[in-house]
Amino acid sequence: MKDIYFKIPLYKKNEITDKTKFIQFLEYDGTVDGYNPDLDENTTYKVKNLRPTSYYEYLESYCGYHPVELTCVRTGFTIRYYFLIELDETDEDNEKFYFQKVGQYPTIADLEISQLKKYSKIFNKNDKKELVKAIGLSSNGIGVGSFVYLRRIFENLITKHYDIAKQKTGWNDDEYHKCRMAEKIGMLKDFLPEFVVKNKSIYSIVSKGIHELEEQECLEYFPVLKDAIILILEMDYKKWEKQNQENQAQENIQKIIDKLSKDKT
Repeated sequence: MKDIYFKIPLYKKNEITDKTKFIQFLEYDGTVDGYNPDLDENTTYKVKNLRPTSYYEYLESYCGYHPVELTCVRTGFTIRYYFLIELDETDEDNEKFYFQKVGQYPTIADLEISQLKKYSKIFNKNDKKELVKAIGLSSNGIGVGSFVYLRRIFENLITKHYDIAKQKTGWNDDEYHKCRMAEKIGMLKDFLPEFVVKNKSIYSIVSKGIHELEEQECLEYFPVLKDAIILILEMDYKKWEKQNQENQAQENIQKIIDKLSKDKT
């Protein structure tokens, strides 16, 4: 449920595989956790359907538009969504239902871009600008265009950590440059988040040529690759924060040492 509200982009056509569960989603009036840009942290939202509650037995009865509103229980910050449920009648023997998110305000881009501010100290400015573009394109259902930006950022982050790794004793540079992306991630296992390394095979799509990419495929892979980028940024940020705290502590200690030295004289 959380992914439908906070990750699935606009206009991405999603097949409904479990009709009963999806009806429960449409009728749900409980709470869901998600990011609140006003608080700059995750919070709890109250879910409110903005159409009469029906509890129909069959999904056919729900076809059409469904507005939903999420309201933060702490601040009152509100996000509004519009879902479209459709029946594909091209195959009479195998009916399929699909849903799309056809409207959202604030957009996924607005919500996700707010979360990037903390990484400004450790994130290349040009890469950050391209990540903002990628999120904006993806949130509007533009798959290949958004993925091209995201892939370049991911490759740049891998290169950044390769530059650190190659300084270590025993590094095999020739082998690294022969590898495809998944294999490179494996070689960088000591310099990347465990989750990224553990799931390295999924990033083989990064090695695909532009002409091999399709819109829906790119939209499906987008959150996976974006999450990997955020995990790498978060790891780098924590290292930077720790180093910054240690530097500040050392500076404070030095001030005390200097003061004690002056007092003795």
